[in-house]
Amino acid sequence: MSTDQRHTGGQGERRVEVYPGKEAVAAFDPDLTFECVDGCTWCCHHGVLLYEQDLLELAGCAPLSASTTEFRGTDFVRKEEKSHEHTGPDGQACFFLREDGLCALHDEHDWKPARCSVFPLSVSVVDGDIHVSVRDSAREHCEGLNVTERRVIDHLDAFLPELLWELDDPETRREL
Repeated sequence: MSTDQRHTGGQGERRVEVYPGKEAVAAFDPDLTFECVDGCTWCCHHGVLLYEQDLLELAGCAPLSASTTEFRGTDFVRKEEKSHEHTGPDGQACFFLREDGLCALHDEHDWKPARCSVFPLSVSVVDGDIHVSVRDSAREHCEGLNVTERRVIDHLDAFLPELLWELDDPETRREL
């Protein structure tokens, strides 16, 4: 992965080759670090957007009728009431969030939907380019920001699945 410091139109933005021939415009501090921390399930309190390829992968892991819902023509992982401490303020969390605070998909199938990989980042498309920034709400709630030496800019391929470049609309700000 290479970083190109040339000006992209916004302050502090830089083009980064995430995969060969596939660039993203990174609009965040290049010194930003991130690593999931034990016990932080903040990202699991949101509806998980499912792209078509995610839906196909998920079908191999769980029954879609029980684990997904459609909202405004878009598929999401279902949120549900949970009886453990790893829930949001509304008492709900992702269908796959287990009582121990781990994701069943990631732990049992070594897989997670693209939207989960992207957290705590946000993807938008501007003038045909994929732009990546830190979600505003992550700055307030995500405990994994700036707690490690793992610079996000150096590991964008871990956050941005290659399938994002194949989608008509990789925008991640759609919410359940």
